[in-house]
Amino acid sequence: MITKPKIKLDPDRVKALAAEGKSQTKIAAMLGVSPDTLTRRKKEDPAIADALREGYAAATENVESTLYEMAVSGQCVAATIYWLKCRAPGRWNDRQQIDLTAGGTPVQIQIIDDLKD
Repeated sequence: MITKPKIKLDPDRVKALAAEGKSQTKIAAMLGVSPDTLTRRKKEDPAIADALREGYAAATENVESTLYEMAVSGQCVAATIYWLKCRAPGRWNDRQQIDLTAGGTPVQIQIIDDLKD
């Protein structure tokens, strides 16, 4: 049986593509392999798995930094609200939860402050 030669995957290239926020399907296509091949290689080669993990972590860190800058600059109210809801949910949450007990059975009531018109 004739098989195709195994395409070598460069962990640095994989990491760079992941750091750009590319999906694994897109990364596979850009490397000239199928998504299944990339999945298999990441299981077989710890360097590929690490490259994906580190690249995605860098992309997330970049977005977090951007969100923070947008929030503290005051230029994007939505970013500020999102940041506060995530970082200080006790003070910045649209939902309140009250736990009650009725006849020994816990009853949970959730009040949603819906400000939509």
